[in-house]
Order: sequence, then C-alpha cells, then structure tokens
Amino acid sequence: MSYKALYRTYRPQTFSEVAGQDHITKTLKNQIRSGSTTHAYLFCGSRGTGKTSTAKILARAVNCDSPEDGEPCMKCSSCKASAKDHVDIIEMDAASNSKVEEMRDLLEKVDFMPLQLNKKIYIIDEAHMLSNSAFNALLKTLEEPPSHVVFILATTEPQKLPATIISRCQRFDFHRLRVDEIVRRMEEVLSIAGAEIERDGLVAIARAADGGMRDALSLLDQCLAFCKDHVTTKDVLSVLGSMEEDFLFRVADALIEGDASNALRLADEIIVNGRDPGVFMQDLAIHFRALLLTEICGDSRDILDCTADTMQKYAGQAKRSSRERLMRAIRLLLEAQGKLRWISFPRILMESTLVRICEPEQEVSLEALTDRVERLEKTLSGKELSAVSDKSGVKIRKETHHFEETGSSGQNRVGESGTAGAPPLTENDSEKSVQANEVWNKLMSFIAKDNMPLYCLMNYAKHVKEENGMIYACFDKDSYIGGIKRHNAYLQNCINSFSPGTKLKFELIDCQENALDKAKALFGSKLEIVD
Repeated sequence: MSYKALYRTYRPQTFSEVAGQDHITKTLKNQIRSGSTTHAYLFCGSRGTGKTSTAKILARAVNCDSPEDGEPCMKCSSCKASAKDHVDIIEMDAASNSKVEEMRDLLEKVDFMPLQLNKKIYIIDEAHMLSNSAFNALLKTLEEPPSHVVFILATTEPQKLPATIISRCQRFDFHRLRVDEIVRRMEEVLSIAGAEIERDGLVAIARAADGGMRDALSLLDQCLAFCKDHVTTKDVLSVLGSMEEDFLFRVADALIEGDASNALRLADEIIVNGRDPGVFMQDLAIHFRALLLTEICGDSRDILDCTADTMQKYAGQAKRSSRERLMRAIRLLLEAQGKLRWISFPRILMESTLVRICEPEQEVSLEALTDRVERLEKTLSGKELSAVSDKSGVKIRKETHHFEETGSSGQNRVGESGTAGAPPLTENDSEKSVQANEVWNKLMSFIAKDNMPLYCLMNYAKHVKEENGMIYACFDKDSYIGGIKRHNAYLQNCINSFSPGTKLKFELIDCQENALDKAKALFGSKLEIVD
C-alpha cells in the first residue's frame, strides 16, 4: 500500500478537529443546527489554515441526515458517501480552470438536481485565479441560485475578487495559527502515529510553518522520515536548516559586543556545517526582533511563544544593547537577505553584513554615528578622558571647558583652556536634511519594487542633501554615478510621481572628508578630531 502524507491522513473530519478557527466553526455549526445555511460562502486566508478542509466538512454537514450539534454524524449514508469523492460534491481548481468556457460548462449542470445527496456542493479553490469573464458567468448564478446548490469559494487573495462576487457571499477570514495551536495538533497526530519528537523540536517546526498547519504537518512528516520514531530537537533543526538557539545567542553576543573576529569564526561554522547563509540571516533577524520586542515591551513570552528561561536570556542580551542598535542590525540583515538572489557568493555578503553590524565606525550614516556616540557615552560613563582612539584610526579627544560667570554684558567668556566649538546646524539646515531623506527614502522604496539592480546600485550612496530645490545623491566612486545616470529619465519620473518639481542630481565626494565633516557637526565643541 502506498504511503499517504500526514496532512492528508490526518485531515480534519469534523468542525471540532479544525485547529485555531473557532470563530468560523462555531458560526457554521450554529447554521447547521438551525438550518440557516446560505447559498454561497467565501473562505479567505493564507495557505494551510484549513479553508479546503472546512469546505469539505461543511459539504458533509449540509448533507448529513442527522447532524449532531451542528457536526456531521459520520454514520449516515450521506456522510459515508461524501467522505470520498462524490458526484454531488464538485471540487474545481480555478488555477487550472480559469477560462470562461470551463466555468460555463460547470454552470450548465447547476440546474440538475443532485443524484444522491440533499444538496449539490461546488467548491472552487484559488477562486482569485478566475478570469473576469468567468466571474461574470458565475455572478448570474450567485444572483439567482437554485435552492439545491451551495457554492464555497476559497482564496488566499480576496482583494483580487470583484466586489460583486464578495457581496453575494458570506465571508469568513481564516487566521494564521499560533505556535501553541500548531504544537498541540502535532502532539495529537504523533500520539496517534505512535512517534515522538522533543517539544522544542515541535516549537521549531511550528515557527517554520509560519501559521500554516499543512506546512507544519509536511515538515513533521519529513522529520519522522529522517529519524523515524524518536526525533530530537537537533535533528529537527538539521532538517529545517536552522541554527540552534544557543548558537544564535552566541552570535548575537559577538555582534552586540562588537567582536567581529568572533562573529566571523561563528559564521565559518555555518558554512562548515553545510547550513544556508540565507536561512541563518533570517534566523538572526528573528532573534534580534525578539531582543527588540524585549527591550520595548519587557516580558514578551505571549508574543514570542518562548519559555521563561529563553525570555530571561533575551532580557539579558537586550539590556546590553540600545534600541537603535537592534533596529540597525535588523535593517542590515533584512537588506542582506533582499540582495541574496543577486549575489553569486552569499558567504561574502553574510560576513560583510556581520562586520557592518559589529563596526558602525566603518559607516558615515547618521544612524551609525549615533551608535558610535552611544558607545562613547557608555565608555566614558561620566568620566573625563584625555584621548580615545576608534578603530578607523581617527583620534577623538574630549576637552574640558571652563566658563566664567556671566558678566554684565550677559555673555559667557571662554576660559583659557576652552576652545570655541563649531557652530551647530541651523533649523533650516535640519529641515532640508529631513526633506532630502524623505524624498530619497520614498524613491528607494519605489525602485526596490520595480528595479532591483538599480536599487542595489543606488544603495552605495553615502548621503543625500538638498540645495536650491534639488536633491543631491553623493557617491564616492564615479562608476556608481555612471551606472545610475543611464536611468535618469526613469528616476525623475519616479520622483515626479510623489514630489513634482524636485530634481535629482549626483555628486562625487571624498568619503574621508565627508566623514570628518559629519563627525564635527555631530560632536560640536565637545570633541576635537585630530588627524
């Protein structure tokens, strides 16, 4: 006998077996109990949340001769007949039958009475794939349906359905399943199958399933095939290609402490063990998200679905980092993931991303400079230092300023040991900087959806500024500007769509001089940069 996949073997047979959709199953059971079922239903939700299973249960319950508390009895001839493929229950995959001719052929048989069951059920899966002509053909039948017919439309993208179709159906939105709901169902399946998997392994599977029960059972099937009856958490992570929790904490420790050497050695373990750099960066981004949630919300076990011990570890790591630093790490990891499909050597991208997270001093962005300031403040801890050297080779000296009491003129005089600081940025300069960054961010978001190679090239911009109504994107290599200028007309059209009249220009800069200027503007009179 051929093997049957777990998600098919243990498909729910009654409403009570459908996991995590009580708001839907309760309503349908009440309708069956009161005999008030309607002629058309629309089931919406992401993959693997139980749309098709619920549709089949509803078809069985509607035709059941003696339903028990809104559930199909599973004993009568109608329930037994509908448990298998039946001529009165028609399932149609709209993805492969999207043409109007196929829909008309289906609807021509609607007026015929069911052969054996009480009602004829039409289950149309992936309904959003139907053509406009097919929807128009279906619309007429939904407007004046025969009394013996029930339509059940299932879709993952309800926004693609015409409003005229949606308005004629009772809509039910299926939620993504929580980790604990998926784990509970997998434990039930394992107890019936006589197999065993460590709970931490089940949690890893549930998280990888991303809210879909079918995906979870498919992964469970794969893990059981790997180790048969007893599967450890390590085996599960090996099948998923994910990293152990302790390993992620070690990597996060290295990144938070700025230990690039240790981070790169840990990254080497990923390659040696045959793990996917893309999966690792995804897991690490999720880990930093957990730290960010912990830093903001405190105890976040209800959001993260983790144990008390793991929550304590998150809290310990989150205390050693700032909110801005965590957000920067997440941003860099997500940006790297977006570039993976365009990179021939993902290992190099992974390693360079880890170094960038460890060493914000290698960047001249305002976010990186802010991170450097926070590091300095922690190092100083209110104490005066004569000199501090950063890793970029630029020496920063903190000087103590002595001010005399205010004279009769109302102005302070700088003492002999003091020096006049650089003038702060004016309010007008700050507003221009904000405006330039807003335009640039909107432009980059637009391009990321439409032209990924150009987006990657424009990511090399060191900073943007606004002068005389024009936005200047500054690069440190002429080759970048040459590659981007070929798309001048396209870029200008993009900007005109959200900021009419704004012109985009490109400027070649000396990166070292620009970094010094930014540092001076940021530190002001408190710090002197010595070459």
